[in-house]
Amino acid sequence: MNVVLQGLASNPALPGFLLDRLVTRPELAWELASRNDLSSGHVRALLAHGDSAVVSELLSRGLARPENVPIPDESVALAVVGHPDADPALTRVLAFHPDPAIRSRLPEWAHHLAPDVVDLLAADPDPEVVAGLVTFHAVPPALALSLSRHPSPDVRRALAASPHTPPAVLAQLFPSAARELASNPSTPATLAAELARHHEARYFLASRTDLPPAVYEQLASEIEPGILSALAVNPAVPVAVLRRLSGVLRNPAIPLDLLVELAPSARLGSAEVLPRIASASEAELRTLADSSVTQVRLMVALRPDLSPDLVQRLARDPDPSVATAVAAHPSLTGAQLRDLVSRCGARSYPRVAVNPSCPADLLHHMALHAAGSGSTYRAIAGNPAAAGETLVLCLEDARARHLAAAHPNLPVAVVVRMLGNEFTASAAAANPSLPVPVMEELVGGA
Repeated sequence: MNVVLQGLASNPALPGFLLDRLVTRPELAWELASRNDLSSGHVRALLAHGDSAVVSELLSRGLARPENVPIPDESVALAVVGHPDADPALTRVLAFHPDPAIRSRLPEWAHHLAPDVVDLLAADPDPEVVAGLVTFHAVPPALALSLSRHPSPDVRRALAASPHTPPAVLAQLFPSAARELASNPSTPATLAAELARHHEARYFLASRTDLPPAVYEQLASEIEPGILSALAVNPAVPVAVLRRLSGVLRNPAIPLDLLVELAPSARLGSAEVLPRIASASEAELRTLADSSVTQVRLMVALRPDLSPDLVQRLARDPDPSVATAVAAHPSLTGAQLRDLVSRCGARSYPRVAVNPSCPADLLHHMALHAAGSGSTYRAIAGNPAAAGETLVLCLEDARARHLAAAHPNLPVAVVVRMLGNEFTASAAAANPSLPVPVMEELVGGA
């Protein structure tokens, strides 16, 4: 694959006469299929390459109709039957295909299966075909009941795991497919609760939110980390059980007093918003923002939809980690961001630099004083407000170079130079500031 042409194919500033040439190249079809300036002629040229992924993309975007798609092979035919307006005759042709690998893929791809095709696939001699049918499509209850007695355990397991299977049929599969029944959200809670005595079902039961409290109590006595981890984040687990578990900070229903208690020892991602913080009311957020526990205030500061006055209060927090956490909030003004940077120093740079309200001069100041910090360079290179001279300062970091190469403010001479580097060539070719004569030369020389 020519990475330069690949980048050009996604360049929004690519002129039409060059687009006319690129659509003739099958290796660029996928990148071109995502463009917003395709003419009907471009679409026909892309369809002619016979790439099923490209066909699916063009159909899903409404740029092509099923009846206008050339069908050179089975993979394209499967892509076409995924469209709701596909010709049912094509689905029937695939259902009669001599290769079971094609027939087994049909249920997954087809948007709709006619009743006669359902019956045909249900009677297929290959169990994989039947399993695919019950996995991806609802079959009539009588047929589902019949398939619950299918000789293949793969079919019975697929039926037990399928959300389309009627509850009465799921009961017929109890308890031979315990693991699949436990993981199936359509399995009635009363039936799922009875699966707790089957060890292979317990991990999946630990994630369900519809079980009686006694079942969660029973599961909490397990010693397997996977089961306990699933329980720890399950919002249906009783509070009394949660308090005995570890790793519960990410539980959406954790009581706030327990969250505050556990916060000082929390190990969170740099921008991770805990589910309970994300669902907290305005009153709860204000109470937490007043906490004497720094880590609690930091958790609040990471929430992206805080009210402006709460953002400003947290930005003035005496602890730099809290002020830094809220620094990405777009309601902060340039003056407030400058003040925050002056108080918190280089540790705040990455969060300030991703703020869409960050002024260009502050981005430049941070680039000058980044002292080799890759996270700062990358954040600056991804900010649309970064000036060309600022972006040049970020090029010492490899990942920042890739981001800067696609930035329209990067000086043209630097963009052209980056075309010669394998790591940055594709991004540079996608840069809308790339001069048309350079684009033309790239297409002509490929």
